[in-house]
Amino acid sequence: MKRLIAALVVSSLSIALSGYHVDPSYNRERTALAVVHPDGRVSISPEAEEPRPALSLAKLYLGYYVLYHGTDEEKDKVEKMIASSDDAIAGELDRAHPGAIDEIADDFDLDQTSRVGSWGRTQTSARDLATFISSIVWDPVAKPLFAGMEKQAEVASDGFIQGFGTARLDRVKGSKMGWSDDRGSATGSVSWGEIGKETWAVAALTYGTAYENTVDTNVGINQVNEGNRRLP
Repeated sequence: MKRLIAALVVSSLSIALSGYHVDPSYNRERTALAVVHPDGRVSISPEAEEPRPALSLAKLYLGYYVLYHGTDEEKDKVEKMIASSDDAIAGELDRAHPGAIDEIADDFDLDQTSRVGSWGRTQTSARDLATFISSIVWDPVAKPLFAGMEKQAEVASDGFIQGFGTARLDRVKGSKMGWSDDRGSATGSVSWGEIGKETWAVAALTYGTAYENTVDTNVGINQVNEGNRRLP
């Protein structure tokens, strides 16, 4: 699976080097930030490689595994699970495929990502999330997953308002949100998008509210145009 994605990335590289980057001066501990471009460029905040609660962002790892290994009926549920952040679907798929998240973490070298008993207790890092999304963005098998991100419901299945954090950045094409059961102690967002011909993925994991996730993303993520140069 991983070799297929690498081939797709290489065939899709652009010489227009622009996109989002983490501001080097950003140092807010409550929110870990990461931006990854499919050509290998990475910018991160000091906490970006720290394991934190994946929350409903774990559904991205689970959904991707199911699209490769699940039954047709299971695959048909992935888009809805992502778009409305449906916990019931996630629980069903996680019980059917308890090794899914750890297998994806191993396959994509996501060193800070692990399932701790169930999908809802998964740990991950901002860098792992952005790396994963940037790695699969051109995989045709992942289309239902990205369709769910693109069609993200304004209100999740549990009534939580989505569309915060990285989803507020310009040129975003799709996003996934996450939040703790108490709706305030931890939140997360991950998005992908395009600026010109350049593709990028950006993730923000916050020990705090959706509002704080949004504020810190706006403070710490900048758009940068590096001009044009030929990639080696």
